[in-house]
Order: sequence, then C-alpha cells, then structure tokens
Amino acid sequence: MTEKGSGSTGSIAVRKLLLLPGVVISALILLAAPGCSDSGEESSSNGSGGADSGIVTGSAECDRDSMQEAVQSWADTFGGGEAAELPDDSDSFRCADGWAVAFPETGPKEAAVTVTAVFEAEGQFWVPKDRSKVCGDTAATSEVPESLYREACQTN
Repeated sequence: MTEKGSGSTGSIAVRKLLLLPGVVISALILLAAPGCSDSGEESSSNGSGGADSGIVTGSAECDRDSMQEAVQSWADTFGGGEAAELPDDSDSFRCADGWAVAFPETGPKEAAVTVTAVFEAEGQFWVPKDRSKVCGDTAATSEVPESLYREACQTN
C-alpha cells in the first residue's frame, strides 16, 4: 500500500525538477553556439567561394552553392520559373552587409541573357528582392548597401 500524500503527483514533481538542469544547460549551449548569436559581425565576399567566404547576417552564406539556390528562388519569383544559372566566374555574385547581388544567365543556352538579381539575408536564407522597391533613386535612398548599389541598382 502507498502512504497518504505520496503517489503519482509527488513523483511527477520530482521528475520535473530533475529535467530542469538539462533544459537550462541546453539553452546555454544554444546561446553560446557560433552562428547562433546576433553578434553583429558581418563579412563581405567577392563571390570567390573560397575558404574565406563569409557569413552575412545570421547564417546566410555567401558562397556559390548558396547563391545558386537563391538565384533559382529568384527565377521562380521574378523570372516566371525560367531556369537561371550563375556563370562559373568569380564575379557572378557579391555580398555585403546582409545583401547580395548576382548576375545569372537566363533563357536557352544559345540565347542566354545575363540579368541582375538582388537578395537580402533573412536568417540562413537569401530572399529575392524586387529591385524597383529596394534600390531607391540614389544610393542614399536605397535599402541596398552603398558598396553594392551600382551593381545591384544601376545595371540591366
């Protein structure tokens, strides 16, 4: 027989107390993990995709694979779903201050056209942006950083 006052209610409270340190430790680990904090550090990349490719705001990476994925998302959003491909050269994209500009080729290979696509980092993703809405009339009125303004806003 069980004693009065003991039973399932008491054991549930004990189990909850035993779980508390694990929850606290897990939260501390997540806060201290690299790339999970908002330290404000951002880096730029010229699109070379090399070992010094930077992480730009949050964890959106500025490398060829990430940018190619973003370019396809841009094509689905603004290009009517037509395929878009980044050229192999290192000047096909640039990133700075949480923004990126890419120059994918669209259309059939024999008649491919190079276009300009603009992205903003949101967490780990590059989100396609409408240039007519983010560029403004001048670099001073643009959401796009000044370092990318000419390429992002004053090209085709």
